[in-house]
Amino acid sequence: MRVGSLWRVGLLAALAIGGSSGAVAADGPPLPGYWELTNTWIFVVHFKTVDRKCFTAADVAGVLQGPSNSHYACTYPFREVGDGRLSLKGTCVEKHGQVAEIAAQGTYEPTAFKLTARLRTRIAGVPLSGVGTTDAHRLSETCPPTEAKPALPAAR
Repeated sequence: MRVGSLWRVGLLAALAIGGSSGAVAADGPPLPGYWELTNTWIFVVHFKTVDRKCFTAADVAGVLQGPSNSHYACTYPFREVGDGRLSLKGTCVEKHGQVAEIAAQGTYEPTAFKLTARLRTRIAGVPLSGVGTTDAHRLSETCPPTEAKPALPAAR
């Protein structure tokens, strides 16, 4: 499983988990809108990214059912969500068959979340583990307009 794919698992799980570094709020799950996510990952190497993403109500609902996409499929036999906290344990399988165990815990509120995910896998028979965190906060309830793609020149 590629590091980028594994981190996407963590990001999607983070949206499901939510949370802030302060007190836990029981005001509900993260709200749709425009979010900024700061991701730190240590998996063989250390890296940090900051992403801004638009999440719709459908995105939030889909993630709460268990994050997955065309690059990997995840199952979470253990999942507890409520009162501003989320905990999940399961496995993710990359489309080429690489399997990773994932366990994540976090806290959430409507406008912020924090997630810590731990991951274990084997690559070429070598056991590897990593830890990632996502700290996120909602920038606004509406997303910026998408930029129109430039028109292609007409064929002659």
